Amino acid sequence: MANIKVLGMISAEELYELYHIQGKSTQQIANILNCNKSTIGDLLKRYNIQLRPPGGARKKPIVKIIIDEEKVEAKECTQCGLIKPLDSYGFCRKSSGGRQPKCKECRKNYYNMNQEYIIKKSRKHYYAKHGENKLKRQEYYRINREEIRREQRKWYYLNKEEIAANSKIKYLKKREQILEKCRLYRLRNLEKIREYDRNRYPLRKKERESYNKEYYRRNKQKFTFNAKKRKKYVRALPFTLTPENWLMIERIFHNSCALSEHTSDLNIEHFIPVVWGHGGTYVGNVYPLYWAINRSKSDTNPFVWIEREDVKSLVNLNKWNELISYLANQNDLTVDELKDFVYWCEKNKRSVEDIKKDPRPSIEIWKSLIK
Repeated sequence: MANIKVLGMISAEELYELYHIQGKSTQQIANILNCNKSTIGDLLKRYNIQLRPPGGARKKPIVKIIIDEEKVEAKECTQCGLIKPLDSYGFCRKSSGGRQPKCKECRKNYYNMNQEYIIKKSRKHYYAKHGENKLKRQEYYRINREEIRREQRKWYYLNKEEIAANSKIKYLKKREQILEKCRLYRLRNLEKIREYDRNRYPLRKKERESYNKEYYRRNKQKFTFNAKKRKKYVRALPFTLTPENWLMIERIFHNSCALSEHTSDLNIEHFIPVVWGHGGTYVGNVYPLYWAINRSKSDTNPFVWIEREDVKSLVNLNKWNELISYLANQNDLTVDELKDFVYWCEKNKRSVEDIKKDPRPSIEIWKSLIK
């Protein structure tokens, strides 16, 4: 039963104001009235004041404050004690106003001061329920798959340009790591990828042909420019190869690829790429090469190219050694000298104008420099 002295000290309206409007606990009200908190509980029952749910005392009431001559909802931060607009709090449906009890600034300061402890605790909680949560996510995705994918597509098309820009920035920052990761994945799953490509090729043949035509149409000027650029280098560099010379080279390599067993779809490959501004089309710098291997080599240094793991699976290394010996012999060089010459060509690339200024064969220029 409530203390009679306390009954005369506080009315039902005043008790309701303290308990529900100001959000004070029964202990805080008891301290104000200098009585026991059980007395306050009795008073609440006596005045038929509805009790708050457990934890309700910690919820700060929503108040109205004026900012820029406008009334906005606000509440007191339980950490710093300042009354701030609801926009200054994070979302939390269980707290008053649907916002966190602590403001964003206080939460940020707390995180910065206890970062290691929070991360350690989060990891512990994550790994404790990792398997259970994973199964829950999988089950939720299985049930709501169509709806989730529909929302994802909708979000993607609304933010397509922003996603593309962010992806490009991310790729440029981590280009080397991404390429290395892709290369390692391909090496570990080479047979799986090839099998997938073989099965996929006939299904996408028409689609790929139409895409290639469209890509060529959009980039016709680029293709034309690259072709003209290469032709300029070919014409500027020594071109002494005759049909008889090429038939002789084909017989040397048994009418097959110089680095593999393929006997069809062979290209004339320049050992020293012509776009470096060195070498040329002559016996000692050309040999037959299967088109796919030729595309893989492109304009890279052949001694660097052959060290790649994906290339080693395409070529016969014994044939590579025979090719190097053949080219070195044709140029009156040792294998080591040929390697030094190729690296010098890569390091000292020339433009068409540079070639016209000094039209001497590259090997003569190199020999004159090393003497």
